[in-house]
Amino acid sequence: MDNDQITFMGTPDGTTSSDLGENYTPKEQELIRQLVQERLGRKNEIEFESLDDYVVPPKMFFSMIKKPAVSIRANRMEFSMSSIRLFEGVQHILPMLSERKQRLVVAICAEEELSSVEWARLKKDKWVNRSISCPEYVQSIYRVMNWNKECRYKVYGHLANSERGLVLVFDLSAAVMFDPLPEEYFDKRSGKMKKRINKYYPDEIRMKLGRSYSDYMAAQQTSSFESLSSYTDSTGTAVPSTVSDEAAAGISIREQEQKRAEMLGAIIASGGENNG
Repeated sequence: MDNDQITFMGTPDGTTSSDLGENYTPKEQELIRQLVQERLGRKNEIEFESLDDYVVPPKMFFSMIKKPAVSIRANRMEFSMSSIRLFEGVQHILPMLSERKQRLVVAICAEEELSSVEWARLKKDKWVNRSISCPEYVQSIYRVMNWNKECRYKVYGHLANSERGLVLVFDLSAAVMFDPLPEEYFDKRSGKMKKRINKYYPDEIRMKLGRSYSDYMAAQQTSSFESLSSYTDSTGTAVPSTVSDEAAAGISIREQEQKRAEMLGAIIASGGENNG
């Protein structure tokens, strides 16, 4: 490819994305640096690409193996190993449900807490997830979301700060639904009958390429701190909240990142003590 045809994305001040060093290997970064220097040496301007007309696709359209998730079915729920690894060394959690927000939040708690739930256990010196039997609690989630009781649902989550420190937030309205039984189909490549389980995305996700970049960035600003107002624990008791939704939206990203770093440090230190 002719180098004159290569476009480099950058910020208004001319900083290239390679400066961030987050998505490129060292070899790729060096190649980009050399090409940029060659361009600058010829006194050509680096093009600035506006993101106004772009959309960000839903995350579940891509491989989500390493993302935290929870699978919910008629009488139990089970958190993925990615969730367990994020809070490695944590054996008990406090699940909280917000009917108004249609979200499930998981916070770290001590075994002695009234509504504590064991979500992981040690097996041969490794933490593994466990299936949580909770028919009544799961039924309340199905009722709130008006889900099909015959189907299984999978919800992907993200880390956020809260009054209780780091929590996992699962947006139930974005759940992926799976058929209860596999469907037989003819595989043209192998010439054999095979089975597959169909999955269905919510209409607002399935019918779109994604959300606009501006909407995506706005969501990023508000999704890093989760106010626990309107949440109830597994017994139906309201969770104490000291930060309203409005106040949570006003907390700066820098403050959230600082608090997240402090919480992560505390978790790592606690895990080290437990493992020792």
